[in-house]
Amino acid sequence: MKLRQDGWTSREDQLLKEKVLGHIEQGSTQLNAFEEVALELNRTPAACGFRWNSSLRKECQKQISEAKRVRYAKRREEEKKAVEKSSDWNAEQLIQKMNQWISRLENSQPAEDLALKAEEAEKERERLEKDNQFLKEQITELKEDYHALLYLIEKARKLGTDDHDASSSVFKMEPNGNLFRMDKKAVNESSDQY
Repeated sequence: MKLRQDGWTSREDQLLKEKVLGHIEQGSTQLNAFEEVALELNRTPAACGFRWNSSLRKECQKQISEAKRVRYAKRREEEKKAVEKSSDWNAEQLIQKMNQWISRLENSQPAEDLALKAEEAEKERERLEKDNQFLKEQITELKEDYHALLYLIEKARKLGTDDHDASSSVFKMEPNGNLFRMDKKAVNESSDQY
C-alpha cells in the first residue's frame, strides 16, 4: 500500500525528470514513466503525473524538445536502415517477397468478394430508394388527409356558428363521416319515437 507523502525532495524530482525524459526519448509514454517512478518512490502514478505537470514539465521544456528530437532522429535512422535492408535484396529475394505480398493480398479479400459486396450494396441502395419513395408518397397522402380534416373541422365550426337559427340546429355524423345539420325539432321527434 502506498503511503501519502506530501513533500517532494530534489532527488525525487530529479528521478522523475530523468525517467520521463528517457521515456519520451525512447518513444514510450509519460504514463509509463509515471508508473515506473511510482514503484521506485512508493507513490501513486497520479501523484507523479501531477508533480510532473504542475511544476517539473515547465522547467524541462528544452530537455523535452531535445528528447523528442532524439526520438525522431532514431526513428528516421531505423526507417533508413529498413529501406537499406530491403534494397540489399537480390532479384530472386525481391521476387520471392513480392510473391509473398501478392499471395497475402489475394488471401486477405479476393476481388470477387469485393464485387459481390458492391453488388449487394447496390441492391440495398435501390431498396432504400424505393422505401424512401414509398414513404414520401405516404407523407403526401397524410398531408392531403390532414388538410381535408382541417377543412371539415372549419366547415363544422362555421356551421355551428351560422346566424340562421343556430340555437335550433344539431349536428349529426353520417356513417361515411360527413356532418349534417338537423333541426332540434327533428331530433326531439326522432328521440320521442324510440
